[in-house]
Amino acid sequence: MSFRVLASRLARRPLFEASVKVPATVEVRKVADQLVFAGPLGTSCLGLSSIDSLGDAALKLVPDQREIAVCTPNKAFFGTLRSLLRNKIEGVTKGVLVYLRIVGIGYRASIEGQTITFKLGYSHDIAYDLPESMRAFLPEPTLIGLYGIDKNQVTQAAANIIRLRPPSVYKGKGIRMADSTPRLKPGKKK
Repeated sequence: MSFRVLASRLARRPLFEASVKVPATVEVRKVADQLVFAGPLGTSCLGLSSIDSLGDAALKLVPDQREIAVCTPNKAFFGTLRSLLRNKIEGVTKGVLVYLRIVGIGYRASIEGQTITFKLGYSHDIAYDLPESMRAFLPEPTLIGLYGIDKNQVTQAAANIIRLRPPSVYKGKGIRMADSTPRLKPGKKK
């Protein structure tokens, strides 16, 4: 393969462009190497150097049209970046709510301040400390609601809680997302 052929392929490579609309209640500004989203529920930051270490993407704030223009030659990164921007905007306007269900006899949770205490069938209780920017509530002792303005932080906390007692593959006992049903293996057959 000659250099000329490789260069021509790179020149024909499509450029992915789109814009993300910003609601009137959200203010977006660039501070150093971060995008700061300020909305009615609070502020949230998106570090550009951590998600785009190679410098593939170009972001342009268009304040008069209330949008963020995204341009990159990398299709996979283009979708990721657009989703991150939409999640930040949704987080500061509506917030992010995740429900976890605890399944099992005697399994339950209780909340004191920012600490969730779990009884999960072990010989001891397990305490999980939430970040300061998140809130948790218990509609039932076996149903946990996690709420925050940063979707990455809320879903990561949910994943950490699920890791305390993942659902059993045979009986389904453990902690799981409220809207999911685990696939169970069949037991022994006689």
